[in-house]
Amino acid sequence: MIKRHLNEREQAWFDQNVGLVEASIGRMVPVQTEEMKAGDALRVCVERYGFLPVDRDAFRGEIPQIRNMVPFSPFDFYIRRKLYIHNLGHATAAYLGLYTGKPLIADVIDEPEILFLAESAMLESAEALSKKYGVALPEILRHISDLLARFANRSLGDTCARVGADPVRKLAASDRLIGSARLCLEQGVSPAYLCVGAAGAVYQYLKENAKEQTPEQAKAALAQLASVVDGEALQAQILAYYELFAAGESLGGIRRAAQRVKAAAVGGAV
Repeated sequence: MIKRHLNEREQAWFDQNVGLVEASIGRMVPVQTEEMKAGDALRVCVERYGFLPVDRDAFRGEIPQIRNMVPFSPFDFYIRRKLYIHNLGHATAAYLGLYTGKPLIADVIDEPEILFLAESAMLESAEALSKKYGVALPEILRHISDLLARFANRSLGDTCARVGADPVRKLAASDRLIGSARLCLEQGVSPAYLCVGAAGAVYQYLKENAKEQTPEQAKAALAQLASVVDGEALQAQILAYYELFAAGESLGGIRRAAQRVKAAAVGGAV
């Protein structure tokens, strides 16, 4: 947008001297109360989290030393980490919370079955990201532990309705649920738990849009929203879990089904 207003000479100077540095912001923000604003409409209170990854390659000249700023290349790793671990775990917890009627994310994370399913999905993404970008797995696992503790922060007041809102966007082919599952398949990781979150999103989408809860409707939703079509392994796995949601299966039953899928997938690899 900027360069279209510059002539050729100005564009050359701009490219050489100006860096537009992308950042990945993972800090969560509660709904701002009047008490938090303290009379200042521009005042924003946030959680205590100060890690700011930025795109190392976008800087021009010497990179400034700024507290908690972490220049990194390739920066796409942090973009994917935010989407495929933070957003993925959040969404999975939210859809399971909506399924069980729990209003707050903090309540959901206190539920052992949901915590297990959400964390297991995040771990699958972590393994795939580590393989793709060559980032040490323990570093990503520490991030997951930190996230789960932060999800339990009641001061955020975060709701499953907010985090699970807009399943159409969250089921998109490259978004948190399907994108992470596809990355796993690309990297030789079974997305057994990731598909649980996707199935929960399909169930919620049909519910919100007053559509009949049938495998046919779920299959159509996957094709339309996620570009997951006949013949794909993802389709079969997500639909199998979806049928458990539609039948009112307990979280324990869904968890056991996912464990069986995972065990079958890794049985010959461990």
